[in-house]
Amino acid sequence: MGKSILFVDDEQQIIRALRRLFIHSEYDMFFANSAEDALQILEQNVVDLLVTDIKMPKMDGFELLEEAKTKYPLMLRVALSGYTDNKKIYSAIENNIVKLYLYKPWDNNEIVEIINKMFELEDVLKDKKLLNLINNLDKLPTVSSLYTSLCKLIEEDASMDVISKKIEEDPSISSKILRVANSAFYGAKTGSISQAIMYIGLINVKNIVLTNGIFDSSRNNTDHYERLWKHVNLSNKIMHLLYQKCIFKKIPNIYASAGLLHDIGKIILLDSFSKEYDEILMDIKESSASIHELELEKIGIDHQKIGGYLLNWWELPFPIIESAMYHHDPLNKSIINKELVQIVHIADYYSWQIIDAERNNGVLNLDVLKELSIDIELVEKVIAENVKE
Repeated sequence: MGKSILFVDDEQQIIRALRRLFIHSEYDMFFANSAEDALQILEQNVVDLLVTDIKMPKMDGFELLEEAKTKYPLMLRVALSGYTDNKKIYSAIENNIVKLYLYKPWDNNEIVEIINKMFELEDVLKDKKLLNLINNLDKLPTVSSLYTSLCKLIEEDASMDVISKKIEEDPSISSKILRVANSAFYGAKTGSISQAIMYIGLINVKNIVLTNGIFDSSRNNTDHYERLWKHVNLSNKIMHLLYQKCIFKKIPNIYASAGLLHDIGKIILLDSFSKEYDEILMDIKESSASIHELELEKIGIDHQKIGGYLLNWWELPFPIIESAMYHHDPLNKSIINKELVQIVHIADYYSWQIIDAERNNGVLNLDVLKELSIDIELVEKVIAENVKE
């Protein structure tokens, strides 16, 4: 059965333009001029993707997206709008009200390509082999109660004092947050959780809580976990450095923990296939194959795909999912958020070079540097001057 899309906009000329744009596509299409009409269409039809404007009379796009998320959680949701309140937009992405936010006016080729790629990634995450493997696992990691509480407090716009007190209830996570804040990268020099949060930001804190919960729930290979925890933290630092000092941009806050979460799939593999993973880490010292190639050979799946599945299941933003799915294949034509995935690829490579090059013989794709218009000398100079293991 073909994929179906519902486009919602109160401006008739926008609906006409979208109808013309997709008239020869393979998708089944529905069109609505209001959120109320859209909800009726959703009640009567199976829709795979909702694309909606935000500023509409009566019920706006955010309200429509929230209701659609509640009633049809498996449906992809995209905003296509000229609305530019960044705080509300980032909140919608962070809380998974939308998977992507696209701005008007749009580029015709770009919007078609993005929708095609969203469906491609959904198909990869529903691959039969992947689902069979996941169904045979003892259990998938779940988010901690602290993470759930923290998300709720942030959504309710709770005070820093309330959030700090909630985090302080967990000594393990409190010490990790203080350690990150007091590192050379942030330089907080504080023993206060509220000050630490101010330095590293709420979204980073939230994702540290998420990642820490998964690491703490893991049962085996403590040495591997400790090394992996160091790696993801260092990857995140390098990712920020590359944005600031090599491509001279500020990374959007909602993507600021992509480096921290990119290798989350390894936790599942270490936990569920500890014997095979020990063999992989032994073999890699003598092998010309990369770690994800050895994972495919010995386990039948690699950490990228299972990590992408897990992050999608947890409803994290689309670019974070792509960073997990493609950091070893950063020029894959299916990627939407190319710049972020390419930066994570570089950060992942150099982090392992610093921490444990012997057991992680990954290759830096030099074409990524060309794509980003940066040279390797600058990258290595920035890392040498700013990173200590």
